[in-house]
Amino acid sequence: MITVFKSGLDTIEIERVKLFCDSIEYFSLEQSLGFPGILTTSRINYFYLLENDLIKSFAQINESFRFAHIWFGPVCCDKDLMIVSINEIINHYKQRGFYYLGIQLYYKSGSDTEYIEYELSKYHRIKYIFNNENTKSSLEIDLEKSLEEIYTNFRKGHKSDIKRAAKSGLTVEETTDSAELSLFIDIYLKMCKVRGIAGHTRKEMIGICDYLITNRKGQILVAKDNSKLIIGGGIFAYQGISVRYLLGASDPERRDLPVLHPVIYRAIEMAKNCKFKYFDFWGYNHFADESDQANHINHFKKGFGGYYTFFAKKMNINLVPNGFIIYRSSVLVKKIIAKLKKS
Repeated sequence: MITVFKSGLDTIEIERVKLFCDSIEYFSLEQSLGFPGILTTSRINYFYLLENDLIKSFAQINESFRFAHIWFGPVCCDKDLMIVSINEIINHYKQRGFYYLGIQLYYKSGSDTEYIEYELSKYHRIKYIFNNENTKSSLEIDLEKSLEEIYTNFRKGHKSDIKRAAKSGLTVEETTDSAELSLFIDIYLKMCKVRGIAGHTRKEMIGICDYLITNRKGQILVAKDNSKLIIGGGIFAYQGISVRYLLGASDPERRDLPVLHPVIYRAIEMAKNCKFKYFDFWGYNHFADESDQANHINHFKKGFGGYYTFFAKKMNINLVPNGFIIYRSSVLVKKIIAKLKKS
């Protein structure tokens, strides 16, 4: 088994990584080649394990100062190879003099994650924290159920809103048209401003849409009223056997119509028709207060039924004594500086 760390991949390596990821049942968008660069300016370091010219494990690692993060990776379907991968990554960053490494696995909680955590704890100082930043959860729908059964589990209000939208003449369509995408992005940015949401920039939104369309990694659905005016929509990413609800937006000036209810229902229909196994709402904040906007988002998502899923707890790994404290202090300083700049 050969361990490789590189700041860039050549053509052969790119093809090997794509072939490997396509062979895996599930891997997150954060580990899809080229996607992290859309949302971050951090350096990207590439890791993979190679055996007989075949990749067995892969990760894109975000580097900033002396801190490194892996988001929903490494991509590896064997728990023992996952342990090998993480050990190699930890040793690599210790040798390079890094202070801290954060790893958010894409594995769901269960016996495999407990086994991985147990084995790693024998050799490394890993801190686990029980909060929203370090304990990720989601809401998922089993698409192997019939569409009728899935719809039956929707909250009564959600069913009424879907029917009311249809009765009004609202339609939901997939689009790759640049003009329609631009209008949808305008609505997203307007919604974020009105609600005080720190969302994506226009550049990031364009990058997300272009990436998903060009790489066939997802779809964008737009909602149109009876005059064919775009009033909202949603972005959905393909993650192996799962479809992920990435984000949605509705025109804040068109509160006369329920927009996202029919958009998500249509996305669920399309995902089932395309033989995906799961529809993942990707993010359910169990720590949100009742007054928090995240709680309203939770309530909206839960209205579509489904069941809770929990990811493995984030690994906060000290590469030097007090490495995690140094990292947390750095994050706090950045937040203070950001607030001072705004004021």
